[in-house]
Order: sequence, then structure tokens, then C-alpha cells
Amino acid sequence: MDLATPAAGRITTATVRTGSLRTGGAALNWRADQVTTNVVLVHGSFDDHTSWDRIVPLLPHDITAIRYDRRGHSRSSAPAGRSGLHDHAGDLVSVITELAGGAAHLVGHSYGALVALMTAARHPELVSSVLVHEPPAFPLLADDPQGEPLRAEARAHVTTVAAHIEAGRQDEAVALFAEKVAFGPRWRELFPQPQRAVLAANAHTYLDQFHDPDHYALDLEALATDRVPITVTVGTDGPAAVRRCTQLLADRLPAATVETLTGAGHAPHLSHPDEFAAALARHLGRVRRS
Repeated sequence: MDLATPAAGRITTATVRTGSLRTGGAALNWRADQVTTNVVLVHGSFDDHTSWDRIVPLLPHDITAIRYDRRGHSRSSAPAGRSGLHDHAGDLVSVITELAGGAAHLVGHSYGALVALMTAARHPELVSSVLVHEPPAFPLLADDPQGEPLRAEARAHVTTVAAHIEAGRQDEAVALFAEKVAFGPRWRELFPQPQRAVLAANAHTYLDQFHDPDHYALDLEALATDRVPITVTVGTDGPAAVRRCTQLLADRLPAATVETLTGAGHAPHLSHPDEFAAALARHLGRVRRS
């Protein structure tokens, strides 16, 4: 791996640093704020690193918050051809090794949570801990009496989302995904117009996710080994399918800590940043005491 910025771009002082990291044929745009304990923030579908803007100022002062645009999103490039969950996990490994000095705590939202969990399962030596909010592990809904109808409904919606994107109707795709799959009917309150433009500009990346046969892959056996401390957060007001996924995942990870964020939905870092930052601080405190 090579840094487009000098090797001295690694985070060693209390400053804001930005740069570009080349990995796996992609160039990832990244930003790091503050110092000491390295925390890498991984955004979800359609989004980019700016989705964490409300969280970073609320973090403890000893945190180095490293965030980046996943490949193909906003200012990060991607090689020709389809990219999948394994590619995103490989990128995260590069971010950890090149920017965080070889170990980091991971925070993932939605699809970014799947990226973080795959990385923890495959490279526990690089991952100090993981906090994830509502990973959309839809295969867990199969054969679940409560979850199977929710999975079928979600599948129908995302199929239409992909069709809209392929037809060039990005705004329609974003609206359908946001309202019916991820955030609910009040999604526009979470995403002012400039942020909606980001979602529309990144809509094409969702096709890779949609067509990836491993896009919801989780190695539950590896994650249940207790080698990496895991906290799973879930909102009380998010889409039923994603909440059920999270409940079933927590059942499969008996060592994980589960925190419910009352009043929050699928994007607490946007709707309830104080509560989400506090949950992260509690998570880090538990890890440090263990």
C-alpha cells in the first residue's frame, strides 16, 4: 500500500490531517481529528465520511477519529468493475495499518457495520474493539417467523431501488431507500438538501452492494469467540426489518453488549449524536477496564 501523502501523514500530533490512501486499486479520501486512542468510523450506504460530523466534536479528547469515504463514494475512487464487501474490508485493513499504526477501535453504521464486523472476524489482531449500529444482516431473517415477511418486503424495496439507479433515477432511488428501507418517513429531517445531494451522487455505489453475493456476509462463529469486544446499538424507532436483524445478531453473539437508544432510529449519529457519542464513550470505557 502507498500513501499519496508522505509517510509522515500518519497521525502523531493533535491536529486535523487529511489525505488520500491508495489500496486495492482505489484511492480513499480520509480525515483524522484529535489524538491518542485510534477510532475508525465507517459510514453506511450512499453516504460518506461527513455523516460523522456531528459525532466527532462530542468524542473524548484522547480520541483520534479517523474517517474516510469508502471506495467509490464522494472523493474516493474505485477501480473498474464491481466492488464487494470483501473489498471494503480490505480497504479498512489498509486504513488501520497505514493511518492508525496497526490497531484501532472500529465504529460502523449500517453497511459500514458489516464492513467493521467482517474486518474484526478476519483480522482480530488489528481490531481493539467494535461498536456497530444496526448491521443489516438480512439473511438472519430467513426462517425467522417474525423476520421472514420483513426480509421479503425489504428485498422488494431494494430491488426497486436498484432498478431506479440503473435507469438514472437517483433521487427516486434515494427517497425509496431512505424512507422504506433505512430511515423511515421523516428521513428528510435527517438529511438537509446538501446531504441529499451526497446520497444521490453516491447512489451508483449501491449497485455493487446489491449485486454482491456476499454483501450481507458475517462470520458469526469467528465473532462469537470473544477475541474482539463488541457493542451492538439499536434504536427503538428504526425500520422493523433492521431492528429485527440486530436483535437476531445480538442473540448469536452472547458476549456482545447491547445498548438500546430510546427515540433513535437507524441513524443516531445524525438524530441523536449526544446519545450515540455517549454510547461510544461507555463502550471504550468498558474495553479499557477489561
